[in-house]
Amino acid sequence: MVMKYSRLFFIALFFIFTACEDNNQFRETACTQENAFPEDRATGSLCSDELCTEYLAIWKELIMKKNNLSQDFFDTHIELGESEIHSWEKGVSFSICYSFKVGWATAFNCDQFIIKIDADNSFFPALDLPRDTYLTKNQIKLAVDNRAFSSEIIKIANVDNIKFSTPDNALSDLIEFSGVNQLCLNGTIINEDNGHLILQAYAQYVNEVNSCIQGTIDLITGDKNVNDAPCLIN
Repeated sequence: MVMKYSRLFFIALFFIFTACEDNNQFRETACTQENAFPEDRATGSLCSDELCTEYLAIWKELIMKKNNLSQDFFDTHIELGESEIHSWEKGVSFSICYSFKVGWATAFNCDQFIIKIDADNSFFPALDLPRDTYLTKNQIKLAVDNRAFSSEIIKIANVDNIKFSTPDNALSDLIEFSGVNQLCLNGTIINEDNGHLILQAYAQYVNEVNSCIQGTIDLITGDKNVNDAPCLIN
């Protein structure tokens, strides 16, 4: 009888240790494509006619004032890429694309704002913006502040340094937090809420159908977030 209970005891221990070992194992992941990092999509050029030059200067003044940026910070961390003036169904808009760089981290972004509202456009009447005439700096700021006519100038963090010395260091920190064996760099974006640079990463679970993990790490604060999601949504 004693031997019987001893045998049952050891069998129970075996299953307990096996379960613990399984729980401690990583879910195996793999990269499905080569890392594309850093990313720079500004392939055009700055438009140079008088109207473009005028509204580029207005954009620069507005983004510097909004984010309390000095001229030195702007020159050091923002690299202009391309700009244009384009007509669409609600009027005429100016757009500017640029890179925001701090250390090794680079994020690409485009801002745009309305510069002329069509005469028959009745949207946003409470803003009392004039129609069929080019807008002034103060009028553009009003449109941007209210995101009227798809006008937006992003927030940019006024910081000179990031928390990690290399992208690999940031990725390693995120991998350790995620509980998987591998994550793949997927570029850097600007957080719209606070203007911080955010490194993105992802991987696909091995031997799991349409199952991926996505993660982000704030390069300024080190805050991390991961979640599982379908790799493809039909």
